[in-house]
Amino acid sequence: MMNRKYLAILLTVLLWTGNVRAQIQDDVLAALESRNFTAFKEFSDSLSNREKGIRSYWELLRDLTPDFREGVFIVEKTVPDEHNPNISSTSLFKVKILAGKTQIVFYELSEQKYRKVADQWESVDETIAGFEDTLLIEELNYSFRALFRADLDEKDLFSNELVYGEHCGFAGTYPEGRYEIMQFVKSGNKEELLKWLRSANSEKQVYAVDGLYQLCKKGAKLTEEELRMIAFVMHKNGRIQVCHGCIHSKDDIKVILAKFNF
Repeated sequence: MMNRKYLAILLTVLLWTGNVRAQIQDDVLAALESRNFTAFKEFSDSLSNREKGIRSYWELLRDLTPDFREGVFIVEKTVPDEHNPNISSTSLFKVKILAGKTQIVFYELSEQKYRKVADQWESVDETIAGFEDTLLIEELNYSFRALFRADLDEKDLFSNELVYGEHCGFAGTYPEGRYEIMQFVKSGNKEELLKWLRSANSEKQVYAVDGLYQLCKKGAKLTEEELRMIAFVMHKNGRIQVCHGCIHSKDDIKVILAKFNF
């Protein structure tokens, strides 16, 4: 049975850790509740310098349309054990955010938790708070349709699972997106490439520009509207997941697509 002294120490550590975690959570939420994206961006940029043990970064922050952007902001807070500095606990908070030029349109604040499923531990994002401005969401959807002549698919938001590249990993294999684009180009399937161009997922859009450029070199023609969509993607602000052999990193969309001259 756990002795009283050890139990008291354990409860003290848990209470202290919980208080620190709650403070970070409250600070992030307070910044979000201003619904001012400019202010939240300033808060996010300064958070890592505020105190020891905090690591914060934008997992993604990129344009959706000329007037709206999407982002995923991560905050990790590491708290050392008060009695054993070799032991620490880490809390991870995630913010999914949609914003106009200055206003926050949508946010969801969650904390990463672990649950045991069968014999394995799996991470889940447990929602803490959220907000959605329905009128501004309608403006976002209208802005997306006006540019891409397609509805914005919410499943494409906040995702960077696709990796852009050619020969990835030790074996130099094609990543999933590259393989699919190669098939579209090989079969001359312009319509499927345009579907990827009209996606809200930036990795898909970059692959689509690559594939459409290859089709053009084979003689395919693009309309003025299609060239307009391509031009927007080529000049988007933001970064995507890329691979160069065994190295996985992020690179600016503008830099990646600068070599394609339509």
